[in-house]
Amino acid sequence: MEISEIRLLKKYEFHRGATTRQAVANINSAFPILVATNATVARWLKKFRSGDFNLSNEPRGRPNTRWIITSRKPLWKRIPAKVHMNYH
Repeated sequence: MEISEIRLLKKYEFHRGATTRQAVANINSAFPILVATNATVARWLKKFRSGDFNLSNEPRGRPNTRWIITSRKPLWKRIPAKVHMNYH
């Protein structure tokens, strides 16, 4: 069974008004192997309750770290000359 199909079943259970445990029991009773856990179904039901019905994967990994430089001055010239740091 594809993960997108399992997510669709979770969405269906949400629209039925099932609790997390009911949804897990209903989904797992239809298949010979364990396809849904309480934690996963709870996370998806929480997402659906917030109004997000997107079933695709969220972006993962490191965010883009490209810098946008707005000034052509070197960084050391942009820092004020009289910076006082107090370590007490």
